[in-house]
Amino acid sequence: MARRITKDDLAAATRAGPFCAVHFLADGKTIAKTGQNTRLAEANTMRFIRENTKIPIPEVYDAYTDDETGRVCIIMEKVEGQTLNEAWPGYNDADKETVIQQLREYFNELRSLKSSIISCTDGSPCDDQYFDDNIGGYGPYSTEEDFNQGLINAWTKGREDDALIRFLCRALRHNMQGHEFVMTHNDFAPRNILVRGSRIVAILDWELSGYFPEYWEFAKAIWRPDWDSSWMKDDLVERVLDPYYQQASVILNTSYTIW
Repeated sequence: MARRITKDDLAAATRAGPFCAVHFLADGKTIAKTGQNTRLAEANTMRFIRENTKIPIPEVYDAYTDDETGRVCIIMEKVEGQTLNEAWPGYNDADKETVIQQLREYFNELRSLKSSIISCTDGSPCDDQYFDDNIGGYGPYSTEEDFNQGLINAWTKGREDDALIRFLCRALRHNMQGHEFVMTHNDFAPRNILVRGSRIVAILDWELSGYFPEYWEFAKAIWRPDWDSSWMKDDLVERVLDPYYQQASVILNTSYTIW
C-alpha cells in the first residue's frame, strides 16, 4: 500500500540531526528518510534482506522519488529501542555475550548471500564514503581488480603526487585479491543497532550496503570507530566479524584520503 508524505508531514516531523536525512513523523510510528544522497537502492536492500534472512530490519512501507523535489523518500517503520552504544556500558558479561552471539548469527547469515558482481542488491552502483565525490559513479564491478581500480581512482583524485597514497594503492593491488563478494552492511557500528534489554530488535542504516569483497565489513568497521568506547575496548568487532587483519591494515591508513 502506497504511503506518501507531504511538506506539512516533514515540517511537523522531528529531525534526527541537523545534517541527518532521518525524520521522525508526528504519529510516533513512522520514519521518513529523504535527503540529497538518499537512494532507492537502500529501500530495495532493506526489502531484500527482510525477505531472505531473519535479520530484524524496519519494514519499508513505501519508497519513491518525489515529483516536486526530485529526492528519494523512504517511508519505514519506527522500531522502539535503545542504541547499542547507549546500552553496552550497562551490560554485564552475560548480556554482552548474548548480544555478541545474536550479532554473529545475523552477520553470518548476511554474509551467506553472495553475488558475482560488486554492487547494490538491485545491481546499481555501490555506495561508500570513498565514493562520495560521485554518487552512483562507481561500479557496478564485475571483478575485484575493477573494484580496486575504482578505489584507486577515488583515493588518488587530486593527490596524484602523494607518495603515501601511491604506496597504499600498491598495497591494495597486492593484498586485495581472490575474495568472494558477500552481502555487506558497510556501517557496522553500535549506533546502528537497536536493542531492548539484551535482545536485538533492529539493525538500521543500510544506505551503504551491497555486495562487497568479503574483507570489507571488518575493514570498514575498524576504519574510524571510537577507539575509547567500551564497545571497542571489549573487542566487539573481532568477536562478531571474522577478522581480516592484513586487508584492514591497508584500509586503516586511508582515513585522511577523504573529507
